[in-house]
Amino acid sequence: MGGRPQGVVTHQPSQQSTATSDDWIAELIVSLLSLVWWMVKTAAQLVWRFPLIAAVLVTGWWAYTNNHLLVVGIVVAVLVVALVVWRLAWPVSFDRLLAQPAWRRRKQRAIRRNWPGLCERVGLAMTVTDRRSGQRQSWTPGLSRLRWASREHLVLTGRVQVVAGQTVDDLASAAETLGAACGAWSCRVRKTGPRTAVVTWLYGDPLAQVVTPLPVPDVLDAAAVPIGLREDGQPWLLRLAATHVLIVGVTGAGKGSVVWSLLGGIAGGIRDELVQVWAVDGKAGMELQPGRALFTRFATTVEDGVQLLEDAAVLMTERAARMAGTSRRHEPSTREPLLVVLVDEVALLTAYTPDRKLRDRAEKALSAIATQGRAPGVVLVAALQDPRKEVLGLRNLFPTKIAMRLDEKSQVDMVLGEGARESGALCHQIPDTSPGVAYVKVDGVREPVRVRAAYYDNQAIGELARTHKPSSTRTHASQSRPVFSVVDNDSHDDTKNRENTQAQEGAA
Repeated sequence: MGGRPQGVVTHQPSQQSTATSDDWIAELIVSLLSLVWWMVKTAAQLVWRFPLIAAVLVTGWWAYTNNHLLVVGIVVAVLVVALVVWRLAWPVSFDRLLAQPAWRRRKQRAIRRNWPGLCERVGLAMTVTDRRSGQRQSWTPGLSRLRWASREHLVLTGRVQVVAGQTVDDLASAAETLGAACGAWSCRVRKTGPRTAVVTWLYGDPLAQVVTPLPVPDVLDAAAVPIGLREDGQPWLLRLAATHVLIVGVTGAGKGSVVWSLLGGIAGGIRDELVQVWAVDGKAGMELQPGRALFTRFATTVEDGVQLLEDAAVLMTERAARMAGTSRRHEPSTREPLLVVLVDEVALLTAYTPDRKLRDRAEKALSAIATQGRAPGVVLVAALQDPRKEVLGLRNLFPTKIAMRLDEKSQVDMVLGEGARESGALCHQIPDTSPGVAYVKVDGVREPVRVRAAYYDNQAIGELARTHKPSSTRTHASQSRPVFSVVDNDSHDDTKNRENTQAQEGAA
């Protein structure tokens, strides 16, 4: 009565048995295919990573199966002897053509292969533990586009994207340890986006050797003046148009190298009268006298230097009035050349001069040029030893700052701005055996750049002055122009009174 209804037949057990059998066969096929794929992939990776070993194994197998072991042995012996002779007789070409490429290839592969582990060791990995399973998952920044930017100077670059929850500042703070972990002597991080950056590993130092003077450009390009080399082996191009440049460094740091390299970079414009240089050397001309022929005006005393600055401020004001309503950007020409006001040891004018009136006049003129000179084409280039604010209070008005060897690490941020030392500007660690090495910081660019200016000896300076002096003497007529000033009323009135007295005496 309560049994199973008659006529009802079920085939469920046989269906389950058939499904289980099909699943087992499918899993076996998938496992076999996965094993074959793993073997092929592993073999390909081994051949890619160790091509020489793979070639030896393939050649040995071929020689063994075809009874050519003796022939292969003789060929291998000849190759080994040839390599040894090449290494001993021509070591330079051996390193350049064989040893260095092989080393670069190994280093590039090692960093790419060990990148996750490197990130974990330097603290760039983010680890999350699943609350339910207890499993730990780790994320590391992504690395791509790893290539040698300079094979000659051993500069390796790669694009890094940080994981969510990290910033490029976190990557920059780990740059020193990341460089050491990769075996590089230096590592730089340059931000390219909110979560991306270009990491540069330096395995060689192109700035270790003295940089010889660069060829003088025939055509003036004030936006890219060649000065020397950057740490990545590329030319150091300094923007001079529409900016002001401050050079700071202790005695012997090589400020003169930057100055003469700058003059060499614009010497073509000086020769063609597209650039005028008004120079102030308060140390009786000891530093700049060898290049006297390059200067339209040259002051060797504090008094003359202050007057030169005031005259430059007047020229700037007059030029700005002519440009008003017609142009917002100065284009150098023979009628309106780019004016470079070069002041060596500006502290002699602003701090060390006992005459307070001269100091005030100098500061007023410098402030006027620094705040208003960029648009009308009046560029201020000042060199300084002591970066304290009481020595030069307007140092923040220089968009381009060049910090050379400094005495104290606190002076790095004092010159280049807050956070420069954390970004890698180690000016206080520049050895005294490397004059001309500096860090450059440009407003709007986050990272400072390590550079070295070319070295000009007296012979090179004399040759530069002889071959690139202005082609005519009419540019020197400005030395006899009436001396007046709009930045110091007392000085202006005194000058006018002297002129009137001289005119009355001449009439008498």
